Amino acid sequence: MFAGKRLAALADHLELLGQRFETKLTEAAQLPAGLSPSQWSQIAEVPARLDRIEQRLEEIVQYFAHHLAVISNSQSTYLGDQTALTRLRSGQSIYVDTRSVDLGSHLLQTGLWEEGYMKLFSRLIRPDDTVLDIGANHGVYSMAAALAAGPRGAIHAFEPNSRLARLVRGSLAINGYGGFAQVHQVAVSDAEGETILSFDPAWSGGGHIGEGGGGHEREAQPCRVVRIDDLFPDTAFRADVIKMDVEGFEGRAIRGMLRLLERSSTVKMMMEFAPAMMGRSGVTAEETVRMLRQLGFRFWSIHHDGSIVPEPVVDCAVGPDTVRNILVSRQDID
Repeated sequence: MFAGKRLAALADHLELLGQRFETKLTEAAQLPAGLSPSQWSQIAEVPARLDRIEQRLEEIVQYFAHHLAVISNSQSTYLGDQTALTRLRSGQSIYVDTRSVDLGSHLLQTGLWEEGYMKLFSRLIRPDDTVLDIGANHGVYSMAAALAAGPRGAIHAFEPNSRLARLVRGSLAINGYGGFAQVHQVAVSDAEGETILSFDPAWSGGGHIGEGGGGHEREAQPCRVVRIDDLFPDTAFRADVIKMDVEGFEGRAIRGMLRLLERSSTVKMMMEFAPAMMGRSGVTAEETVRMLRQLGFRFWSIHHDGSIVPEPVVDCAVGPDTVRNILVSRQDID
C-alpha cells in the first residue's frame, strides 16, 4: 500500500513538471520575435525533454508495477499451527506448511514454484482432461491442473504425508475445485500394502517410504501404498496428463500402472528422473526406460525454462547420475 502511494505521488509530480514545461512553451510562443539563438535553442529542446520525461515515467511505472505485483501475490496470513495461507502468482490461494524451507518458503515469498516446469505442465493440459499428480506435496501442480482442465475435468492428487494431503485438500476446496479434484492420501508403487513414510518437515519434497528413509531429524508415520491399476480398474478410465515426483519410486509406480498407460493412448507424463535414487528403490532407470519403450513412448528432456529437447533413449537410461526432469509421450509435443 505504501509503495502504491509513493508511485502515485511520483506520477503526480512528473505530470506537474510536464504541465510546467507546457506553460513555458506557451509563454515562449508569446515572446517577442527578437530572441537570441540560445533562447530559441532552449525552447526547441523542450519537446524532446518532455519525451524523455514521459519515457522515464513509463519505466518507473513498469518497475513499480512488477514489484507491487510480487508483493501482492506474496501476501500471506499466518493461521497458527505452522500453517499459512498465501497466494500463487496465478491468483489462486494455497495453504503452506511454514516449516518447509524448500517449496514452502518459495511459495510464501514469490507465489511461484518451478516456474518453467509449471508452464510446460499447464501447456500439456486441455480443458476437460483427467490429470494425475503423483507426489503432490503442497499441491502446486494439482492447482495448476484444476485451473487448466476446468470443472469438467478430473484431478487426482496423490500425497502420502497426512499433513500435506490435508493442506492440498483445503487448497483445492478454498478455490472451488472440490467438486472435480480429489486427494488420495496414499503412496504409489507396484504392490499394495502398508509401510512407513519418513520425512523432514523442513524439506517437504524429500519424503521416503520403506526402509532407509530415516534421519536424525525426521518424522515417521504409517502409510498406505497402492497400485494405480488397482485404484482405477475401470477400463473406461483414461489419463491425459501425469506428473510424477516420488523420490526414486517412479519405476515402481510405472510398473503399477502399466494397464492404465497402455489404454491411455494420448497420455503425456512429466516425471523426475534420478538414476541413483531409482536404483535404490528396486527398479532401475534402465528398467524404467525399457517399460516405457515397450509401451511406445518417446522421451524428451525438460530444461529449467520449460523448453524440451528430444532425448535419446540410451542417454536417458545411462546418462549422468543427476536429478532431472523428463517428458514421455507417444505423440509429438507442440
